[in-house]
Amino acid sequence: MDRIACSSSASLILIALVALLSFLPGLATLPPVDRDEPRFAQATHQMVETGNYLDIRLQEQTRYKKPIGIYWLQSIAVWVTGTGPDAPIGVYRLPSMIGAILAACLTWWLAMAFGRPRVALLAGLLMASTVLLGVEARLAKTDAVLLATILVAHGALARAWLSTSTERNLKLAAIFWTALGASILIKGPVGLAAIACPLILLSVVGGSFRWFKQLAPLPGLVWMLVVVAPWFVAIGIASKGAFFQEAVGKDLIGKVVSVQESHGAPPGAYLLLMFFTFWPVAAYFSAGISWIMDRFRQPVILYAVASVIPFWLAVEATPTKLPHYVLPLYPLMAIATAAALDGGGIRTRGWFARFAASGAALFPFALAIAAAVIAFLLGEAVPVLGIVVLLAATLVGLVSARLFALSPIASSIVAVLAAIVTYLGIFGMVLPGYQQTRISENLARAGHAALTCPSPRFASAGFAEPSLVLLAGTNTLLTEGSGAANFLAAGDCRAAFVEKRQLQSFNERAEDLGMIVDEASVVRGYALNGGRMLDLHVFVPRSATP
Repeated sequence: MDRIACSSSASLILIALVALLSFLPGLATLPPVDRDEPRFAQATHQMVETGNYLDIRLQEQTRYKKPIGIYWLQSIAVWVTGTGPDAPIGVYRLPSMIGAILAACLTWWLAMAFGRPRVALLAGLLMASTVLLGVEARLAKTDAVLLATILVAHGALARAWLSTSTERNLKLAAIFWTALGASILIKGPVGLAAIACPLILLSVVGGSFRWFKQLAPLPGLVWMLVVVAPWFVAIGIASKGAFFQEAVGKDLIGKVVSVQESHGAPPGAYLLLMFFTFWPVAAYFSAGISWIMDRFRQPVILYAVASVIPFWLAVEATPTKLPHYVLPLYPLMAIATAAALDGGGIRTRGWFARFAASGAALFPFALAIAAAVIAFLLGEAVPVLGIVVLLAATLVGLVSARLFALSPIASSIVAVLAAIVTYLGIFGMVLPGYQQTRISENLARAGHAALTCPSPRFASAGFAEPSLVLLAGTNTLLTEGSGAANFLAAGDCRAAFVEKRQLQSFNERAEDLGMIVDEASVVRGYALNGGRMLDLHVFVPRSATP
């Protein structure tokens, strides 16, 4: 490991390879995950389809929750791959996967600011193996790319803080302010908040903000505005201010002051979730927390603490909670964990140490059991190969547990390997095989099979997930039973998907219209949002039956 750590190129290649192996399984085979992912992908689809790269729309409605950055990146992915707006979901996920790989490599770059190559290599490997980053790498949304921009800014900020000079460093300043501008274009002020925590706290602890002069705050701020202002001004004019009302007034401030979309949880929720979302690193972080806090004055620990604690407290206090809100903190925690591992600060005795040691094996074993149980409940074939891979990951985790007391560093490296095998099993084999969760795909397929015309149109009553719009077409109508009947009567080459609770109103309206319909098929599946089985009947006018 020391030989690799001494080479920057070798370290980055190894981290990128581990990240790729962790993030690639399932990228192209997992279905669109409702609801946020298909909303982002569909809005990008419409940009490419219409050629309007200024406005953000989801069907006929504006989508002003997030800025334009991620949509531009997804549009570039569509253009580079040559797939067109109907690109498979894996293409729309490419920016997230690349952002996640960069985030793992940038964790190394941030740690290298403190001059400890082995800690940097270990931190990058640990970050590449975490569950939360792996999930975000597979979702066509903002958070993996946002993390990469934040880490670029962190790397510049840490180097300025560690420098003994107060002279302007234009290279670092350009990196810092450009990264912050990019973060704003991706997700508004979140990146600014993440960077403000160490900037303010370290200045207060040090008694001066003079060190920040290296980053040319005034010219840098102007440059950041140059980066972000053109689109914000343009969308403000085009939307007549509606973008700022929606993005700031409803989305940002709304989440701070109240629970939105049923995503509420009490303070302390992120601490409990950490043992799952920060797996397999959480075990080593928890076992090294005493060492970390005892070395508070070490620059690497002080920077990590100043970055993590105020932001963590803020998100714990926010009523609306989503797991990815703490993602910007995990690289700093990975660096602190790597420092504890390298410094011999991992507690290896006691009941908690034994529990922490078992973490690398418990998680894939629990997933193997869950995979079999879920298959049984859904009436699916048991994913035998995926379960075998998860059990293999469990065995690798047991090796990690065995090494925990002997060499925590070796144990953590084996835990990273266990994570790679786990993700191959769960994301690459188990989850893509559950057909009952692919309602939108199955509906779109059934609709096309029921019609022989070249450009079919669809309506859905009782199932309104955005993944259906992405897969069935932008003009898919989301309505209720009577609306679906009206839709069928309004033109040719149409099919309606009617959930069983909407059948009565659909049939009554069809009868009023004097329309005879045929049931082409029934699609049955499990709706992840709502947690229930659905029966959706596919209807076509009798004259349209092939």
